[in-house]
Amino acid sequence: MKTRARTRKVLAADNGDNQVGVVKQDTEVSPRCRIELVYSRRGKKSEPVIDVTGSVTNSLPCYLSDMSRKVQSKRKRKSDDEEELCKPREKLDSGLFGEYLEKIWRSFSEEKRRRCTYFDSLWFSLYRRASCKEKVLTWIKKAHIFSKAYVFVPIVCWGHWSLLIFCHFGESAQTNTRSRCMLLLDSLAMANPRRLEPEIRRFVLDIYQAADRPETKKIVSRIPLLIPKVPQQKDGNECGNFVLYFIKLFLSHAPDDFSTEGYPYFMKKDWFNHEDLGRFLERLDSMG
Repeated sequence: MKTRARTRKVLAADNGDNQVGVVKQDTEVSPRCRIELVYSRRGKKSEPVIDVTGSVTNSLPCYLSDMSRKVQSKRKRKSDDEEELCKPREKLDSGLFGEYLEKIWRSFSEEKRRRCTYFDSLWFSLYRRASCKEKVLTWIKKAHIFSKAYVFVPIVCWGHWSLLIFCHFGESAQTNTRSRCMLLLDSLAMANPRRLEPEIRRFVLDIYQAADRPETKKIVSRIPLLIPKVPQQKDGNECGNFVLYFIKLFLSHAPDDFSTEGYPYFMKKDWFNHEDLGRFLERLDSMG
């Protein structure tokens, strides 16, 4: 039996825990697709949770939290003002992330929004579950991504957030000014974001096939997956905030036509600093 998620909240069904997930828009959701949030709402930091991938994580949203205190103690002490800007923030779950992303999206002009779209932050994780795969591909098909210049795909795996961007996925041939490619922005390079590549390519191939596109596995294997060296997080609570800021800055500065010839454009280690991120989050909190 299917139920309609009108409130955007979907209760976990795997083990009866009081955790919730969020599914975008009014859409039918099979009980088998009801999942746990990646993040625990129980309050006990030491209590492990099972995320949407089936992996056991601690209750912090990013396993950088397990970094030894000895390494963390070597960081340079910030001034009082910097500490205020960079103080630890509330951990992001998929619901809060979605609310912030909608605020960011509304802040841009209609013309810019027409050229881009984004996936719900749980879609990639849901896709990885065999019982939900076809439903996710149906949702994506309705998003008409092949008419968009850029598609933002938030990814939550192993308790960590990263951002995948599809560039010019409707293009069938590469030109000097426009390249069909993928970008993977990760604020925790030590986690080896390249390990997601096999699943990303399966995801992309299924998206093309679900839309009856001519792209084959061989063609998908040749789409570049670029991983720029972007600013890095310093604690276990920041990865979701970094993804939000990546989206904000990319929307602000991305060229009309993305080309691998111009890569990495603005996406460099000095793209922004933690004070910039802190000010962005303060403004985000104050937005209606």
